[in-house]
Amino acid sequence: GFLVGLKKDTSHLDVIPTLIHYDPHLDYENLSLPLCHIEHWNNKTTTSFPFYDLYKYFAERKVTGSEGLSDGQLRLLTAFLYEEYIVITHTAQNPQGVGKVAYCHYYDCNRNELPGTRFESFVFPMTAVHCPRRAGVKYVSLSFENSDPPKEEPIPLLNRIFECKINLKKFFSNTVSHLDPPHEIGVCVGQIYAEEKKWLEIIEYVEHHKLMGATMFYFTILEMDEYSKRTIEDYQRLGEIEATFVNTEYEKINWLFHMIQVHECFFRSKFHSKWVIGIDIDERLVMTQMPLMSYLKLQSPDICEINFGSRRVQKLYDDPEKYISTNQTRSSLSFYKYNQTTTHRWGAFKSIFKPAKVHAIHFHWTVQQHEGCRIKTAKRQEGYIRHYRTTDSSSLAGSWVSIFKPYTTTQMDPEFSKQLEERVIKRVEYLYKLHPVFCETIDQKIRKHFPHDLHCVNSTLVNTFENK
Repeated sequence: GFLVGLKKDTSHLDVIPTLIHYDPHLDYENLSLPLCHIEHWNNKTTTSFPFYDLYKYFAERKVTGSEGLSDGQLRLLTAFLYEEYIVITHTAQNPQGVGKVAYCHYYDCNRNELPGTRFESFVFPMTAVHCPRRAGVKYVSLSFENSDPPKEEPIPLLNRIFECKINLKKFFSNTVSHLDPPHEIGVCVGQIYAEEKKWLEIIEYVEHHKLMGATMFYFTILEMDEYSKRTIEDYQRLGEIEATFVNTEYEKINWLFHMIQVHECFFRSKFHSKWVIGIDIDERLVMTQMPLMSYLKLQSPDICEINFGSRRVQKLYDDPEKYISTNQTRSSLSFYKYNQTTTHRWGAFKSIFKPAKVHAIHFHWTVQQHEGCRIKTAKRQEGYIRHYRTTDSSSLAGSWVSIFKPYTTTQMDPEFSKQLEERVIKRVEYLYKLHPVFCETIDQKIRKHFPHDLHCVNSTLVNTFENK
């Protein structure tokens, strides 16, 4: 706080110099460290991880290792704790690195490495390493050399072990209920990078798929301006987004970094969402016969992936850089503004899949599924991906406009579009419609004491300007 009043004269007070002495024999880094408590869910040790031999077989054949960037520096992203194992994701995106020896390191709550716990594993898929569990572990790290200590600082475990949703009928019949993910439908959002402002596109994307039944969105962000980042932070506040911000050593980001996003989201959604929609930020899943939730409930239990074809829609202009007005926002909404559409195509299909039933994925589809899983292709009458693809010739494969003829005018369902518009406008205004601080609302004493630091405006001047 502060005091507004007379300043007292303290010049007569004696100034006593103070010296702070340190004992050279004390280990200040480890002084008074707390005892580590082991929670019930964390009191488990395993000797290996499931599918070790199968993953070793995949790794030797470079599954998921056909694209990437060589000589990537090992930087840890996230450590996921599952019921039987741990997966650590990283940014060393080297296609030749799949199958490379990697060492799992385990630490207690004080970040002290637990003796005798190190485990020799390998890279699979391209940007991940599987590790066994160790009781009481709170932090983990990786190294490509059996060094002591590893170069990378340990990162905390993210708990992905969830309690059962009790089915009362099964409970009273003495039948054990199965583990259910917290979310029925999640969305793996294609990587965010490049200079174009994404704030409006992110809001439209999230609100569209929330209307379809999605309750969790997994963002992997390599580059983003602060103005757009405000949307991510607010959806995180609501518990509707989990975001991974990736720091790399590279000066320029391009689409080849996509595999970092693919694997980060795959392991983040595993056991967290039953179904995951894997699409880019400029794409929307559209169902044309029944709601997505109803459609998924009709599927056979052995279906673990459903592929949808796509229809490209010409996007002629970039989205606005900043919010100006609600009218500007309405006129910029992609689902109203752009309607020139290609025919249904299968060349760039996208998938909905069950991450718990999949061994490995590649871009937007799975490449190795659990035994017994079946893959289904959705009929074009059931649904498709509406892809608002930029017509900028300098973009990736930007010459597509002249190749994908003919075009027809298509629109989404009017009732769905109206609901989406209301949701987008509400969220945009909440985040970006700014209001001045009126001087009259601030205490007079404070205004007098800080006449040039409050940046407030006179309400009468604002009203006069608005009337003109």
